[in-house]
Amino acid sequence: MKHRKQVLGLLLASAALLAGCGSQGQEQSQEKSSQASSQSQKKKSTSSRAISKSAASSSTSAASSATSSGKSASSRASSKSAPSSTASRMSSLTAQLRTQLPGMLLPTVDGLGQGSENLNARWTSSASQNVVYYSVGNSPLPLNASQVAKEKPYAVLTENKNVTDASSLINYQEPKSGLPTVKLDGQVTGTEEGAAGSTYLQFNQGQWSFVVRASQVQGQEALPTAKALLKLYQQYGLPASGSNASVQVDVGESLGSLNTVITWSKGSSVYQMKAHSTETAFKMLNSLQ
Repeated sequence: MKHRKQVLGLLLASAALLAGCGSQGQEQSQEKSSQASSQSQKKKSTSSRAISKSAASSSTSAASSATSSGKSASSRASSKSAPSSTASRMSSLTAQLRTQLPGMLLPTVDGLGQGSENLNARWTSSASQNVVYYSVGNSPLPLNASQVAKEKPYAVLTENKNVTDASSLINYQEPKSGLPTVKLDGQVTGTEEGAAGSTYLQFNQGQWSFVVRASQVQGQEALPTAKALLKLYQQYGLPASGSNASVQVDVGESLGSLNTVITWSKGSSVYQMKAHSTETAFKMLNSLQ
């Protein structure tokens, strides 16, 4: 009997021990599960923050790109608007000249290929004559500023008022015959003659006479300039004149040389444009108002 009680006691002790071990295992398992769940939540939180940061970065990048695009578009718009600023320089000077010289025909185009932003002008006036000088300086200056008088004009427009005999100011040349002829294009023929070390090539179109002078001493040729002159006339035309009118061009262009002289009449006035560039003169006269 005593032996049985000992055996039963041992069995009860073993069962208790096993129960304790099982409870401890469950607690460890639960702890591990809790730790795994916590780590999983941390990973999810970290992933969420990463996604949030990525979205914010993308938003910032998009905003930066939009800002950059806006600046680029603004830059392009500014670049495109540049020509209007140079045009407004001529418009401003012309508007001021109209108040000082009412009734005088004035160009609305400066005729320049470059330097329009530094266009300057000055004028003089008397009972018999108005004169406007156009020049390009280092900076834009007020109309009739004293410094403008020191600049070499690239064009000079003169109005001679109340003229009784326009022919005395217009050096019109009647068509010549009996001289060697020169073909300028398919329909226009000119004449050529030499005198006093120069060659003169002349052609006529309507009421206009055109004379090109080339220096034989300097080895100049009149024909290339005459052909270019005819093309400019065909492209831009010339002002309507109340009488015969003239164009005279000396071969060779240089700043301040004013080698192109165009003279015509309107009403009781005789106008004359002098310019260092023949093309510039035609462009300006084409815009007269």
